[in-house]
Amino acid sequence: MRRSAFFFLFAVFFLLACQVSEEEKIDQLLSRREEALKQKNLSLYLSCISKTYQDKDEDFIRLQCRIEGYFKAFDRIEYSSWDRSIDIEGETATVIHQFNLEVEKGEKKNRYSGKEALFFKKEGKEWKIIKGL
Repeated sequence: MRRSAFFFLFAVFFLLACQVSEEEKIDQLLSRREEALKQKNLSLYLSCISKTYQDKDEDFIRLQCRIEGYFKAFDRIEYSSWDRSIDIEGETATVIHQFNLEVEKGEKKNRYSGKEALFFKKEGKEWKIIKGL
């Protein structure tokens, strides 16, 4: 009996330890977005964005057109972020981090740096960006 209880508790702790935290899920999504920018992979990029995306006058379709334009316009895109803070409140989250973006077209390079605030909503089991791009 004691042995069964031990194995049961071990199994419960093991399952809890293997679960991915909500912060890790958001970090993974941001890593996917970064990879999508580097690869200029529109479908991978859009998989990070909610269909309900709305920021000022830009909805999902307008964002899609803008990002597609960037991917066509630039030969190379490099993006990195760091110093990230993630604040989760129920089904919404806010991420603030520093970033560097470098784009290249032919011999011309432009670099942008700053602080980015992104807003997320949990859709089912996945987090999606809803505002801030």
